[in-house]
Amino acid sequence: MTSIRHNLESILLRSIAAFMRFLSRNASIRLGELLGDVVYRIGIRTDVTRDNLRRAFPEKSPEEIEDIVRNCYRHFGAVLSEFARLPLLRKQNVPNLVETDDRHVLDEALKAGKGGIVVSGHLGNWELMGASSSVLGLPVNYVVTDQQNPNVTVFMDQLRQSSGVKIIKRRDAIKGVLKAMKNNELVAILSDQDAHEAGAFVPFFGRLASTPRGAAMFSLRTGAPLIFVESYRQGMGRLKVIHEFISDKDLPLDRDDAIGELTHRFTARLEEAVRCHPEQWFWMHRRWKSSPAK
Repeated sequence: MTSIRHNLESILLRSIAAFMRFLSRNASIRLGELLGDVVYRIGIRTDVTRDNLRRAFPEKSPEEIEDIVRNCYRHFGAVLSEFARLPLLRKQNVPNLVETDDRHVLDEALKAGKGGIVVSGHLGNWELMGASSSVLGLPVNYVVTDQQNPNVTVFMDQLRQSSGVKIIKRRDAIKGVLKAMKNNELVAILSDQDAHEAGAFVPFFGRLASTPRGAAMFSLRTGAPLIFVESYRQGMGRLKVIHEFISDKDLPLDRDDAIGELTHRFTARLEEAVRCHPEQWFWMHRRWKSSPAK
């Protein structure tokens, strides 16, 4: 039964993606937003989303929270649309989809010859953000986790690879990331989901959150610069992307403490970005599920 369900899920997802590519970009995004509205009304993980938002923004009224919740679901419907359309991405249409004034940060990082660790979160559209850099000629790798449905995993990886992005499985991260750094490439790691007891507990919206240590660890181990990247949607217009180096100055001498401090620095920067665009971050996840050992 599991394999039948997996096949049906994959067929449905591929069919929706194909239809979104058939539509115009604006119509596809509207369809994605409509799907987001449907999921919102069904109530899938809306309780988690509301609870996270109430705790993060205690000053907001229930009406303001609910408005963010709904817009969050609509936003991620639009993200699904743009993800489905990655095979249509070409160098000449990137300027119509993505706006950035500081892509030179990535070029500067690669000039040192040690590669670059790009750290970001589930904000804006991280898939389009990385894919646009790839089609413009930058060597981009993603560290990804397999989905529960292996057929969906294959499909998602195919969409990413359509823009030239190379895939590093999380289970092979050490070998894959070190190889990419040796080849002077960029490795993108999303570091804003609960990392259980293995994570670094750093403040995020006033609460300690278990945060993946990998981005900081690889940066310190290889000497590759750590680059924070944020993206946010500007209405129906382009995605705005901002790149900046995370300072490695004045880090503690102890390695674990240094990893924790570097993780704290990029997490603080992510919180700043999320506060500006709360409807574009993935509040559906139990970000604060783990608690530090006492």
